[in-house]
Amino acid sequence: MNGSMEPQRVLATSSPRYAQVATFMRLPLVANPTGQDVVVLGAPYDGGASYRPGARLAPRAIRHESCLIHGTGIDRGPNVFDVIDVVDAGDIDLSPFDMELAIETATAALTELLRANDAFLMFGGDHSLSLPGMRAAHAKHGPLAVLHLDAHSDTFPPVYGGLHHHGTPFRWGLEDGLIHGPSMIQVGIRGHNPSPDSLEYPRGRGVTVVTAWQCAGESAVRRIAQQIREVVGNRPLYVSVDIDVADPAFAPGTGTPAPGGLASREVLALLDGIGELNPVAFDVVEVCPPFDSGGITALLAAEIGAELLYQYSRAHRRDLADTAEPKGKAVTTTFESPVIDFTPHHRLLDELRATLPQVPRQDLPAYFASAKTAAERLPADIRERLLSFRDNGNVAGYLLLRGLPVEVELPPTPTSTPAPEDRPLIAAEAWLAIVGCLLGLPTGYRELRVGTVYHDVYPSPNAHYLSSETSETLLEFHTEMAYHQHQPQYVMLACSRADHEHKAATLVASVRRALPLVDATSRASLLAKPMPCFLDVAFRGDDPEEKRGPAANVQVFDGDPGDPTLGYDRELLSPDSAEARTALDALTKALDDVTESIKLIPGDLVIIDNYRTTHARTPFTPRWDGKDRWLHRMYIRVPARMQGTGEPGDVVSFIPR
Repeated sequence: MNGSMEPQRVLATSSPRYAQVATFMRLPLVANPTGQDVVVLGAPYDGGASYRPGARLAPRAIRHESCLIHGTGIDRGPNVFDVIDVVDAGDIDLSPFDMELAIETATAALTELLRANDAFLMFGGDHSLSLPGMRAAHAKHGPLAVLHLDAHSDTFPPVYGGLHHHGTPFRWGLEDGLIHGPSMIQVGIRGHNPSPDSLEYPRGRGVTVVTAWQCAGESAVRRIAQQIREVVGNRPLYVSVDIDVADPAFAPGTGTPAPGGLASREVLALLDGIGELNPVAFDVVEVCPPFDSGGITALLAAEIGAELLYQYSRAHRRDLADTAEPKGKAVTTTFESPVIDFTPHHRLLDELRATLPQVPRQDLPAYFASAKTAAERLPADIRERLLSFRDNGNVAGYLLLRGLPVEVELPPTPTSTPAPEDRPLIAAEAWLAIVGCLLGLPTGYRELRVGTVYHDVYPSPNAHYLSSETSETLLEFHTEMAYHQHQPQYVMLACSRADHEHKAATLVASVRRALPLVDATSRASLLAKPMPCFLDVAFRGDDPEEKRGPAANVQVFDGDPGDPTLGYDRELLSPDSAEARTALDALTKALDDVTESIKLIPGDLVIIDNYRTTHARTPFTPRWDGKDRWLHRMYIRVPARMQGTGEPGDVVSFIPR
C-alpha cells in the first residue's frame, strides 16, 4: 500500500474494543506483509489431534479475545507497537483432508514469510504445526534452540501409519537437525504417556526436561527461568507454547487437558526472560474453543501472544537506532543478524571443496590460490555479507556461519600438533580457507605452533592455563595477540566435533555493545595511552616473564572515540596506575554485561572481529576417547591494516607493540 493508505491499528479511544473486525490486538490486517519485525498469523488446522477436535477454530477465538489487550502494560515502558512493526496477516489456508499437504503448505508459507520479514507469531491449530514453523525458522537461522512449554514432550513416534500427529513435531525437529538438542528445554511436562520411557528419547538427545512438579513455587519459577537462559544461550530461539502447559483450571479449552499444570501467572513468568535471548519465531497452539469456558483459554493464549511480542521488542530493541521516533517512521537500523545459513548451498560448497588440493599442507601457496578462486564462486548475497563485515564490522562483533557441510567420517580428535603434512583435507579446513581468502590473508605466527597456518584446537591434559588446549578451566577473555604488531584482524574457528556434553561455549563481547556502558572518564583514560601487557607463553622465549615484567604496550581503546577498536586481555594487561585500573575494571564489567555465548556444533564456523571484540571459552570435560571437541583455527590479516604487503600462508615473526 502507498503511504497515504497505510493500514493503522484500531485504537480503543476511537472505537470500542468489541467493535470492528477482530484482528490480533486490533493490528492492521495486511495480506502480503514485507519488512515487518513480527507477522502474526493463524494456522487453523487440527488434523493431527488425537483426542478432542476443535483447535482449527482457535485463531478466530484468540483474535476475538485479544481485542481486550493493549500494546502497553504496567511497568512495561513504551507501547510495544512503537518499538517494533507488527501486522496481522490473516490465516494460512490449510487442507483439512491431507495432513502431508497441510504441513507442506504451512512450511512453504512460513518460509516465504521469513524471507520478507524478521519473525512470526503463529496461532494454531494443533501442535503438528510447530514442525513447519521450525523448518521455516531453520531455513533462515540454522539449528535452533527451542523453549517448549507443554504438558507433553511431543517427541513420540508415528502411529496409525502416518508420519505426523500433534505428538511428533519435536521428534522430527531433532531427527532432521532443525533443533540443537542441548539447546532445547521442555517445561511443564506431566501426566500419562503411552510408554513409561517416553522421556528417554528427548533426554537421550541432550534435551533438558523440566516436569510440572519442578515448577511449583515462585523460587522454582525463577530458577527455571535462569535455567532456560543457560540452556538456550544466544542461539536463534523458537518458542512453542502448548496451552495445556497451564492447568485445566486456567485453560479448560484444550484438546488434551492434563491436571497438575502451571498457573497462568507461572506460564507468563517463564516467558519473561525471553527478551534477554535471541527469539526468532513463536507459536501458541492447542486452544480448543468448543471446550472453552467464557473464552478464558483463548484470552490466556492472547495474553501469551502479547507477552511474546513484548519480549521480542526487548530482545531486539537494543539493535534499533536510539530514537524517540515511533518505529514505523522509517527509523534506520544498523543491526543485522550475525548468522548466515549455508544449508541451501551444500551442493555448491561440495563442488568448491572438490576444486581444492586434497592434501593442503604439501603446497600451501597453491592451495590458497585455489581457495581464493573458489571464494569468487560463493553466492553473491553471502559474498556481500562477508565483505561488508570485513569493511564495516557489525554490532555483534562476529559472524556465525551455520549449516556448512561436515565430514561423513572424521578421524579421531588429534592429540598432538602440528598435523601431519600428508593429512587429507577436512571439510572444516576447506571452509576456513575459502572464507579466509575472501576476507584477507591466512597467516602463521612463527613462535606459535612452529608457524603453522592451520591450528587443530583440542583438549590436552598438560596444557598451560592460558592455552587454547585447556579444557576444564575457563580460558579467559582476550583479544588475540593484542600485543603483536602483526595482530590478526580475524580469528576463525570451525567445528568438526563438539564436546560430549555440549557444555563448551565460545564467549564473545563486542566493544560496540560495551562502549555505551563505560563512563566517560574511563573511556578517556583507556584512549589516552597504551597499557603495559605481558605476553602469552608462546611469545615469551626462554626468559621467564615474571623476571622482566610486561614486554609490550597495548592501546585498549584506539581510534575514533565514538567507535574505538579494542585491545583487551583479562590475564595479561597490567595497569600502571589507580586511574588505569579503575578504567579497566569499568570496561571489564561492561564487557561481561554484553557477553554472548556461542555453542559451536559441527558445520559451524565463527568469524571473530579481533579488533572489536574479546573472546573466551567455558570449561568442558574431555573423555580422551578420540571423540573430544575438535575445532580448527585460522588467523586472518587484512592488507588494509598491514604494514607492507603479504601473501596467503605467510609466516610472520613476533614484533611487540
